[in-house]
Order: sequence, then structure tokens, then C-alpha cells
Amino acid sequence: MKSFLVVYRRPEGQTYLIQLLSNKYNNIMKKNKLGRTNLEVSEIALGGGWVGGLFIDADYKVMERAIELALESGINWIDTAESYSEGVSEKNIGLLLACLKKEEKLFVSSKARLDPQSSETFESQIDRKLDNSLKRLKLDRINLYQLHNKIKIEKAYESLTEGEILSTNGVCDIMLKLKEDGRVENIGITALGDTKPIKNVLKTGCFDTAQIYYNLLNPTAELKEISSWNDQDFSGLIPECEKQNMGILGIRLFAAGLLASDVRHGREIPVTHVIDRKEEERRVKKIFQLAEEKYGNRAQFALRYGLSSNKIQSLIVGMASLEHLENSIQAVKMGPLPDSLLKDISELQKRNFF
Repeated sequence: MKSFLVVYRRPEGQTYLIQLLSNKYNNIMKKNKLGRTNLEVSEIALGGGWVGGLFIDADYKVMERAIELALESGINWIDTAESYSEGVSEKNIGLLLACLKKEEKLFVSSKARLDPQSSETFESQIDRKLDNSLKRLKLDRINLYQLHNKIKIEKAYESLTEGEILSTNGVCDIMLKLKEDGRVENIGITALGDTKPIKNVLKTGCFDTAQIYYNLLNPTAELKEISSWNDQDFSGLIPECEKQNMGILGIRLFAAGLLASDVRHGREIPVTHVIDRKEEERRVKKIFQLAEEKYGNRAQFALRYGLSSNKIQSLIVGMASLEHLENSIQAVKMGPLPDSLLKDISELQKRNFF
């Protein structure tokens, strides 16, 4: 068993030593076909976002070790976006990808957020953003390119309407052309915003994948419908993706950290806005009163809940440190939660956590 002693620097400048033990994970990750794409993806993927920040704030050696651990365990996917720290995530990931051996493979997905208020056309924005992402990632072709905007009923800042996406020569048509010119293998959306227009976009079958909000606090996307739910209702999104044979990627599994830990890092940015933070914290307490500490630590419990869904092909997991990655890999080794516990969790959710 190898031991790795790593100096890790926190974003605020503090440093500490951590010792990581390599358990020779031997490719423990289950692989799932990502919808109608030709990709076989690991059940968890590395998240390159700002909330965790590992591929933005950490020392390069720490990022390098994270890739080694990921490959050793069988993780074959990393997700980023041009907006994550203004391209820093993509740039760092590009440097890491360039150092991989020929036999080592990581699929890559990135995202573009369009500006509906700009005088620049959507086509020009997408073309420019994609080329810049490819340069930073040091790639000629990206496995999955996704629309990062929320989809709303009414026009709003940094959000798009279904009309802007689905109209002739709209975002959908523009992104389909990216597949034709060879720079993009598959296209997807981030299924955040208002459920009705999101569902209408999914129904067209234009996109190959969708990133779906799914966690212990809000599992509604997996349901066909829900009656007494009092938070944002995403019901019908996963069933619609299945109808279109779209790949389903789970996001926000830790609810921006609320489910993973009691420690607050200031990056708990909500993407739903029906219930407030106080109510979210109450629900978190109810969940962990039910779970106690029998099923791993909090982050492992939340991840195992995501792994218990047989409809999501890959869970994109954000992390801030190598310890977080080790913790996630250990959760995969533990496996999905038992059916009896999932039933109790479902009953609690149906009561709005009362």
C-alpha cells in the first residue's frame, strides 16, 4: 500500500499536510452508457466547478494526484465550464490532460453560458466560447458541450426562454451544427430554471444529455408527478429524458455543501429559490436524524443516495481536496443505500420533512 504525503493550500492561504493511502482501487467504478451517446461513463465524475474548487484553487501537484486517484478508481469523466473562475478550471484541466499517457482516458464535458442581452449573436458567442474552451483544454474535439443557462418562462438576466433555444436558427440549431463540424461529439443542457420550458426543450430530442438537479433535499426530477411538495418541483424531467433516450447527469448532489458538512465555506450558492436557507437547514437535520451515522459520513451518505438511483448514469461530484475525492471513492465502494432506508427517506420527503 502506497502512502502519499501532500501539502495542500487552502484558498485563504493556509496550508496543511494530509496523508493519503492508495488502496489500489482497481477500477471499482461501474460504467454506464450515457443515453444515446457512444460514451460509457463512470458512475461518478470529477466536478471542476467553483463551489468545490479543487481544479481552481489547489496546488498543481494536488490536482495531478486527484487525476491519478480518479483514473486508479475507474473515474473516466471530468466536467468543467468556461465560466468557472473565468476559464481557470478549463486551463488547469487542459494542462492535466496533456500529461496523460496514451492508455489513460478522461472524457471531458464543458459548458457555455450565453448572454441574451449582448449585441453579439448566439451563433457568434457559441463559436467563440467553444474555440476558447478547446484552446484552454488543449483539445480538438470535446465529448460533450452543454448550454449552461437556466431555462425560464420569462426573459431574465443570464436565462434563456424555450423560444430562444428552439426557434429556427436558435440555440438548438446552432449547437447541432457544432456536431456537424466535428468540434463537438454530443450536446446537452443544464436543466435548471422553470420546469415547464425545460421539459418542452427535452421533448424535442434535440439534445443528447441533461444535467439534472437531484439530491436528498429534492429528488423530484425522478418522479412522474408529485402532489404536496412545497419546494421547487422538477418532476417529469428524468422520465422525459428517458423517453428521448438522453443521457442523465446528476448535479448538486451535496446541495452546494449543505448535505456534505456543517462547515460553511461561503460558496453555498442556491440554484433553487422556493424555500429559504433556514428551511433547507431544518430539512438537512431531519435527514441525518433518520440516517444517524450508520451509512458513512454525511457526504458519503448523500453520495450513496445518488448512487441508489438507477436512472442517473453519472453523478458529477464537486470537491475541494484530495480527502474529499478519497471520501467519494470510499462511498462508491460502500454502494447504494439499502431499500428499507430508501423507503424511510422517501416517506420523509413526501411529508416535506416533517
